[in-house]
Amino acid sequence: MKKVLKNLILSILLLAMLDVSAQVTIGIEEQSVSGAILQLKNITGVPDDDANAHLGLALPRVALSDNNELYPMFLNDPSDPNSGPTAQYVTNKAALKKMHVGLIVYNIVEDDEKDLCLGLNKWDGEKWNCYSQRPTIARFEFDCNSVEVFGIYGDGVALNSSHYLRVTLTVSRIGSYNISATSTPDNGYFFETTGSFLSLGTFTITVPGTGQPVNHTQGADLVDPTDDTPDQFTLVSSGGGPDCNFLNTVISTAVRPEFHLDCKATVVEGMYFEDQPLSTVPNPINGQSHRIKVTLSHVPSSSFGAVAIVETNTVDGFSFRGETVLTSSPQEMYLIGTGIPRGLNDKMFTITSNSESTTASCQVTVYMLIPRKRLMTLGNATGPLYNYNAGLVDTRTPGNSLNAMLTCPQNFGYNQWSILRFAGFKNNGTTHQANVVSTPNTWTDDNRDIICLLTAGWQAMSANRLERLLKGTDGLPPIDVFMIGYDTEFFRGTATSPNAEDLARNNVLIDWVKEGGILMICSEATVSNRNFMNLFFHGTTNPSSDLFISSSEGAGAGAKYTLGFNLGNMPADMRPYYCRDDDPILRGPFEDILGRSWGEDASITRYVTNLPLDEIIIYSGAREIGNTSRPAEGVTIFRHREYPFIFIGDGGFNSGESRTYTGLTVCPFRLMNKTINGRVYNNYPTFRPNYGTAATNAGSVYNAVFSANAFAWCIEKAEEIRRANRD
Repeated sequence: MKKVLKNLILSILLLAMLDVSAQVTIGIEEQSVSGAILQLKNITGVPDDDANAHLGLALPRVALSDNNELYPMFLNDPSDPNSGPTAQYVTNKAALKKMHVGLIVYNIVEDDEKDLCLGLNKWDGEKWNCYSQRPTIARFEFDCNSVEVFGIYGDGVALNSSHYLRVTLTVSRIGSYNISATSTPDNGYFFETTGSFLSLGTFTITVPGTGQPVNHTQGADLVDPTDDTPDQFTLVSSGGGPDCNFLNTVISTAVRPEFHLDCKATVVEGMYFEDQPLSTVPNPINGQSHRIKVTLSHVPSSSFGAVAIVETNTVDGFSFRGETVLTSSPQEMYLIGTGIPRGLNDKMFTITSNSESTTASCQVTVYMLIPRKRLMTLGNATGPLYNYNAGLVDTRTPGNSLNAMLTCPQNFGYNQWSILRFAGFKNNGTTHQANVVSTPNTWTDDNRDIICLLTAGWQAMSANRLERLLKGTDGLPPIDVFMIGYDTEFFRGTATSPNAEDLARNNVLIDWVKEGGILMICSEATVSNRNFMNLFFHGTTNPSSDLFISSSEGAGAGAKYTLGFNLGNMPADMRPYYCRDDDPILRGPFEDILGRSWGEDASITRYVTNLPLDEIIIYSGAREIGNTSRPAEGVTIFRHREYPFIFIGDGGFNSGESRTYTGLTVCPFRLMNKTINGRVYNNYPTFRPNYGTAATNAGSVYNAVFSANAFAWCIEKAEEIRRANRD
């Protein structure tokens, strides 16, 4: 003891004698290497990189309690993390933090929540930093309602890549993760995955399955699940969030299913809308729920009693699955749909099964429907004849009016085979004037699909009431498409003195169009056409003479016009203003009619001149076939390039009594029964044959097809605008 004390005293004296600016070696009496202020060594005469000590540096072991504070160094009670900081630290905190940059301790506390690591830590002026790179454990929570089990599980059948879980989770701290799911009691298979989250947010991940089920979980009734005892799984993770519980069924493989899928017999049922959950409850419109009917064929008797499981993959949020006991061949079964569809694009599904005889699969398409649209019409009410007002109901069989074409679900409707698939227009009743609203100012909107106005009702309606109906009243949906037909002077008065009430209503109508409403006008009313065009394009019914748009009489009854540019009677410099080859109306879903003809009905077509041609797409000019004298810049049918507005300068364009009247110059609109892919379409738009001013000039006209394609464009455009406004 005396010797130790003597050596300590000598060391203190030696240090006291040293120049305070000298370099120091502790352990032996030897100068430190030239680049070090202080060197520790206990072996003499080692100037290079050989070992120069047998002992190490023992740093203080400290229990850090806060990653961002100099604790316990400046705690009132360094042994109590809850004792609070010293007065000195509170007063000079910023300075003390900077002064202690480089302080090194060995931390004995591991605390992920406080971001404190075990081992060497260095103070950087703001926080403690680990010397060693340690793995960070991710923080996340499961959405237990999102857990889905994929694959068909059978006792004694090893799991493969088709067996997995899918779960949505939210990550609050990046890092590594481990996720697993095991059953209680253990049934020989489980799910597990590991990885790293490199960013925060919500993710959907898959958890692969492995192993081989030992026991099946089905009861005596292999299809009815009420006596099943499914495997009880718990989904756990390293993420710190709550666990999830879910069930899984393992089928009995004692009897092996063997069958083929008859792909041609597959039928998709139900009406599918974006963001609307699939349901087993039949839709009241078509009596169908969301399911797929499949036919199983080539079922051997040895498979009778086995369970056939048929399912699809998941596409954009929904899928189909079904089970049945095999009892006959062939045999029909239904796959029940679940989930919520996303997007309006057609969905291609792959149907697979647990059949042992084939690995073949079927492809089936589920067509999404455009949501419901509302139609407002204006025109005369001369019985159901001639179809001047699309809202008037045709009660005859077979129906042959514009209304019959629009309300036929095979044309515009909810069937998977409809030409334009959407919720469909439905009349408010079966009587001729079922859709008519005769007193719109006092009428309470009953949410009907079609609101039909007659001329008297239009002229009595206030502009304010029109605006409210167009934009939707009392929380009801707005009008999507407005159609004006013959014979309605919907905009009376002179250019210099327009009818004040009509001016107010048409201003509302034009504002509505420029905000996204769809307008179609079929009018040979000269004054109304002129007033409307000037107001629409120039904001006044009486612009300067160089801008003034005129409406004039064109060809008479039975004249035919080319749909698209006709070099035979039009100058080449007009061609750029006509429709292109990819036009959505002339090349619409019902038929490609680019280059075909349309026919004038009974009276005289009106054309307009001095339109701003660069703002429109021309479908037909003022010159009927065989004429070159009318103005080349005159237009009979056009669509606006920017706003959803179509104009047809013939009020009888949709006159559709061609099954009754066979004259060459009346009723160019024609419907027919047509069979497409084995299905009969009762009110299908087609051409009117032998139409023209004389037998030698007679030919086919496609008025009905143009209108059908135009309405398809209107509905699709309305949905495009709705989605744009929603987003």
